[in-house]
Order: sequence, then C-alpha cells, then structure tokens
Amino acid sequence: MGIISLKQVTSFLCILLLGVLVMTPLTGKAQQNNPLDAAKTYKVYYDAPSAAKIKKMQQYDVMIIEPVFYTPAQIKEIKKNGTKVYGYINTMEADNWNVDLMNKLKESDFFHRDGQRIHYAEWDSYLTDITSAHYQTVLMQEIEKQIVVKGLDGVFLDTVGNIDNEHSGQPQILEKQQVGMTKFLKSVKMKHPALSLIQNWGFGTLKYHTYPYVDGIMWENFNYSSVANDQWSKDRMADLQKLSQTQDIKTLTISSVQGAKSAAYAQKNGFLHLKSNADLDYNKF
Repeated sequence: MGIISLKQVTSFLCILLLGVLVMTPLTGKAQQNNPLDAAKTYKVYYDAPSAAKIKKMQQYDVMIIEPVFYTPAQIKEIKKNGTKVYGYINTMEADNWNVDLMNKLKESDFFHRDGQRIHYAEWDSYLTDITSAHYQTVLMQEIEKQIVVKGLDGVFLDTVGNIDNEHSGQPQILEKQQVGMTKFLKSVKMKHPALSLIQNWGFGTLKYHTYPYVDGIMWENFNYSSVANDQWSKDRMADLQKLSQTQDIKTLTISSVQGAKSAAYAQKNGFLHLKSNADLDYNKF
C-alpha cells in the first residue's frame, strides 16, 4: 500500500462530513441548532401590522405571520430584539382569494377525486396535489418571494395535515402524497438550508416522512378536555416526545378553552403552548 497523501486524507474527511450533514429520512436529520429550542413564548397573527403591533411582536421569542402584509423593513424591525419570524404558506390548499397564486396553477396541481376538485366551502379553497412538480415549483416561488426575499427566519407550512385527513383511507395515495411533501421540503432545505420549517398537523406524515426537514409541528385545539383522556391524542403525544428526543423537533400547541389546564398539560409534556381566544381568531392580537 502506498503512502496516503494529506490531500487524499482531506478529501476523504470532506466526503465523510458531507455524508453526515446531508442525511436522508432513513438515517435521520443532520445535527443542527433548532431555533425553536430556546423559545419560551410564541404568537400567531395573520392580519396586517401596525407600529404598535410590531412593538408587541418584539416581546415574543417566535412570531408566525402572514408575510404578504409585510415589507423587509418591518420584518427587520420585528427581529430587532431577537424574535424569530416565520411566514405562513398554505401547502395543501389553494385559496380563491389568492388570485395571483390561482392564476399560476394548472388543473393538474389540484387533487381530484372522481374527476372533481375537492372544495372546502369554509375557506373557499381547493385541495392541492403535492406530487405535482409544477405545483412544487409554484410553492417554492412563493417561499422565495414572501419568506427569503423579506428576510424571515422560516416557513410555517399550513394544511400539511390535509394529507393525513384526506387520504388515510387510501394507503397508496397517502404514501404518494407524503413522499411528495417530503420531496418538496427536502428541496426547500437544499436550496435554502438556513430556513427553519414548522408544519401544521400531519402527525403521521411527520413521524414517517418529513421529520428530517422540520424543526417544529403545531397542534391546534390542544384543549385539555379533548386530549387528556383520549387514547389517540396520548399516542400522538408519545410520538412527538420521541421525535423531540431523537430529532429535536419542537411541538407548538394552541388551546382555545381551559387555558390554565391546557397550558399546564402541554408544559408537562414538554410542549411550547399558546392560549388563544375562543374562536382561534389569528387576526386578533
């Protein structure tokens, strides 16, 4: 065997390091600091800002906002005291109010059942198909326009839970949608590795697919009376506690009733909790 040069050793170490940092869902997420680990308080607010509200936002460790209402200068102001800012992006629904986005979509970007789109009357939105490469491109453009350019710290990926809710009865479709979401999140992290990601709901999708790429998951309606004695909820809490230990994923909970009991129960389970108003109105501060 010949003498190994310093250059060869250096190349080998670089390849080894790259293999550690770029991990797949089969081996786990790369070790990195989770910006949510130090968070003690957070707030969700989706309405337009004012100078007074921006001052209030500076008092929280984490703010989740609707970025379309904000300028880069306003984001910078919110972050002045160390607040981490996440921008809302709707991943599994397309809203009719968002005309600009709707105009970019093709019919193949929507999920169809029996040849028809799935419409959510309450939100006037349509279920999307995350396996569509074109839809993933549109979503990436939204993230870059609303999150990256404006200087936010991360993305709040809303409606990921639609995957589990809509497709649980069709395992093959469920798997395809989960893989599609995972592929998309991986592409986001590869293109913008500094972005932190939080997904809303989708516990099965997180447990088996998206966990390598997210720093947090939100559990809305974490009300004591609903979750404390419900076996499904207890099983999910056990899953989330395990993911916290093995993957450093933070769980953010929100309650709309039984504020003190819900908060105490969340904290007991190691979750970051927010007491909201009774109707979960995120347009109120």
